[in-house]
Amino acid sequence: MESHRSHNSVLWIVVLTSSIICVHLLTTSAEWLGDLSDYELASLDNPDILDEPQRRASKFNHFTMSDHGDVYVGAVNWLYRLNSSLKMIQNVSTCNDSRPDSAIPCHLTNNYNKILVVDSTRPNSLITCGGVYDGICQLRQLQDIRNVMMESYPYVGGFEDASTVSLIAPGRGGNQMMYVAVTYTGKNVEPGGRFQAISRKSIQNYPFLSAPEIDTILFRVATEVFVINYVAAFDFKGFTYFVALQKEDLNSAQFVSKINRVCQDGPNLDAYTEITLQCSGSDGSVYSLVQAAHFGPAGPDLAASLGLHADEQVLYAVFTRNQGAPGTSDVPIDHSALCVYRMTDILAAFR
Repeated sequence: MESHRSHNSVLWIVVLTSSIICVHLLTTSAEWLGDLSDYELASLDNPDILDEPQRRASKFNHFTMSDHGDVYVGAVNWLYRLNSSLKMIQNVSTCNDSRPDSAIPCHLTNNYNKILVVDSTRPNSLITCGGVYDGICQLRQLQDIRNVMMESYPYVGGFEDASTVSLIAPGRGGNQMMYVAVTYTGKNVEPGGRFQAISRKSIQNYPFLSAPEIDTILFRVATEVFVINYVAAFDFKGFTYFVALQKEDLNSAQFVSKINRVCQDGPNLDAYTEITLQCSGSDGSVYSLVQAAHFGPAGPDLAASLGLHADEQVLYAVFTRNQGAPGTSDVPIDHSALCVYRMTDILAAFR
């Protein structure tokens, strides 16, 4: 898959240092001081701690919220349900020694949570996917996360060291489907050598979260030397977008950040295109490696300072600089920046 276009205009950069936020819009700048809002703090211990030499951290992977205000946390080997004050209501292990595909005892395994999504297509449903048991997902009850109602087709979630992003959005015929993008690791390959880099999966049909080949982007190249690390997914006006860090193309040694997108209402995912994201500081520093992203409205304060409408959709993306010359490695260093992109400019870059 090659890049179709590149886009090198950065709207603005927000540099965060302590409680001071500096905003640079082209050649103008604004600066203000602010305090952190009040916040709740919760600490969760891993219930399967054995003794001190074998202690394992309950590493946080994902969280999501339901419409009724409960918070769901996907961690290594455990799921948690919290109330709106972050008090724990339930926890459940995602290890199961009795499974026929459980080759390693749970206390020696790390089942990373790869996907945690509230299923908006059916009531009281939470989709969770782990990095073990061949990437199988489970449909659990929101009100009782111990209750597994259904399991999925395998090879949905990535493995431990594979990035995985997902969301539920419209698909063929306007039906809600789950879009998933997974990093290739060499382990998450189906029988026959198929690897689904991007797929859209059926939520309502059986088998649960299955995807026919027309609903997948399959890698049949030397993927071990062309790794795409996905950091976020969102949908907007008929397209599903994936923010990723990857090499510029198959023959390049340069690392770049990109937005990939697929058409939601097409008969397949062949209409795949991508653009390059660039983030530069006012001093000319290049931040090559995207680490996280969020899509949403600008909000009244940021919009007022930048001359936008409060409900204008923007992409917030956190970047770091890399070791060595810009773009020559994917190893981040301790210099980061937050770049914000107007969605209308991203759409223009794809045209």
